[in-house]
Amino acid sequence: MRIKPAFTLIELLVVISIIALLLSVLLPSLGKAKEAARDIVCRSNLKQWGVVWQIYTSDCKGKFPTSLGSGNRRGDWIVPLRDEWDTFGDSVRCPSASKYIDFQDRQPHGSYNSTYYIGMIDPSTGRAEECSYGFNTWAYSGPPKIDQAPKNYYWQTLTVGGVSTSSIPLFADSMWRGGLPGYQQADAMDMPPDGPGPNNDNEWTAYEFRGGIRHFAMPRHGGTASAGTNVAFFDLSASHVNIKNMWNLKWHKKFNASGFEKVTGKRFPDWMAKYRDAD
Repeated sequence: MRIKPAFTLIELLVVISIIALLLSVLLPSLGKAKEAARDIVCRSNLKQWGVVWQIYTSDCKGKFPTSLGSGNRRGDWIVPLRDEWDTFGDSVRCPSASKYIDFQDRQPHGSYNSTYYIGMIDPSTGRAEECSYGFNTWAYSGPPKIDQAPKNYYWQTLTVGGVSTSSIPLFADSMWRGGLPGYQQADAMDMPPDGPGPNNDNEWTAYEFRGGIRHFAMPRHGGTASAGTNVAFFDLSASHVNIKNMWNLKWHKKFNASGFEKVTGKRFPDWMAKYRDAD
């Protein structure tokens, strides 16, 4: 009988090494492909919500809702759009922020890769719903003052004259229900967050309930240099905005969109050094 030749130990080790090498090359590519797919789904979600806002304002004489004075002013947009949640399902959650993390605070906020609790109860489950997008609170029609903000700072309608609507944020990746970037330039609401905590990259140590841009400025999408968030704009487009460019958007009618460093005379914190400079 002829004995069939078998693999030698060296040959097996060579094959295993080649497989390991191929995996080390392919896995990062697969990871990038998955992240790119999540990014596309996120922008698609935001475009849907842009259409929802267009329908809402067209049915309300062109106006956005007013804040209800409920004590949840950044989240009052939820009430008039509540019925749309059942229509769009998971479109209130970015696929890159799919896991809620309990930071054990009085307001269950999220982070760059986690959802937050919206504060409303899903009647079908009896459970608080999760979301990962937030509203630019300056879109409201009023009331005259929110956090002492003058009414003439609010956009009030999607139809805006004299300003490019492609630079006005409407709805965006967020770790809270919404944000009210400061009407007094360089106040605390405009400051960048302090970044990830020392022991938990998910927890942003300087989260503040009064936060404005800091609620949206986070590396949820993109590579190291181009990290940022997705934003739906008043022109109903949705696109990626690098983290440092969040201060170059026109948040309210009087907002100086020249950029954080130019307006404040301060530099971005050290943890943001690896990200691309603002355009």
